[in-house]
Amino acid sequence: MSADTNADESPEPAIPEQQRENPFPEGTFLHSQFEDVLSEQRDIIIIVDDYRGRRGTGKTVFSLKLAQAMDQTAEGVTKEKVSLQPEEIRNAYSSQPRGSGLVLDEGEVGASNREAMSKTNQALREIMSMGRVEQKYVVVNAPIKSFIDKDIQKLSDVWISMVRRGQGLVHHLKWMPYQETLHTPKKGLASMDDIPRNTPLRDVYNYLTQKKQERIQGEDGQEFIPLPEHKEKLQKKAKEARKDGRNDAVRGIMNHPEVQETAISQRMVGQALGVTQQTVSNILNDD
Repeated sequence: MSADTNADESPEPAIPEQQRENPFPEGTFLHSQFEDVLSEQRDIIIIVDDYRGRRGTGKTVFSLKLAQAMDQTAEGVTKEKVSLQPEEIRNAYSSQPRGSGLVLDEGEVGASNREAMSKTNQALREIMSMGRVEQKYVVVNAPIKSFIDKDIQKLSDVWISMVRRGQGLVHHLKWMPYQETLHTPKKGLASMDDIPRNTPLRDVYNYLTQKKQERIQGEDGQEFIPLPEHKEKLQKKAKEARKDGRNDAVRGIMNHPEVQETAISQRMVGQALGVTQQTVSNILNDD
């Protein structure tokens, strides 16, 4: 005890540190990377893609289990922490409690359309502009890493590329300021088992799967079809609408009692509407 310490005074209690858990095996790159995240009380952003740009290789399961492993909250990863919508993940970044694992799952839905990632890039850019002090652990599931803009990759931490179902090749996203280049050294493999059935995380996975199906079918107001095909469908629907309107007009005129009492012919009605007499006849015969 030093001479200037008053024996009657108790030492000031140390401020208790919040207990955080590192889920990754000791000695691995992910363990050391996440240890820095916990000690520095900052965010981490991890990009998950497929090595060959394939679909159906378990990116969603891997991403969910990765986020669940990092999540430090009592409830773990919930439906409110995952989304196909970049804007929702941006909002979750601000609204969900510290230590939350978040998943932006774009993989299976937007893989055929480069433009589908533009909102993802914007949302990530906004998250990074917040200073990355919210202590959130964000996993972005993308078709391929190059869909994420280079300035965002530069500020991300880890890239995991799926080489087979349940197994990803881990890379360090390391920005070299003097060379102004992004290096991606390999750091080994990471494996994740399937999500057990009848668990809260399986419910979250099923929720995401349902949302994907709704988006693909257009039930949530999103169109995830190639633009030329989209335009072709619109043109077809417009043509069908014009045809239905024309047919209704023909039937309305020809079936009107006053017209039936006059000498107005199918040919005259056809000329007025810009179609042939045969077309008028066919329309009436379809009733």
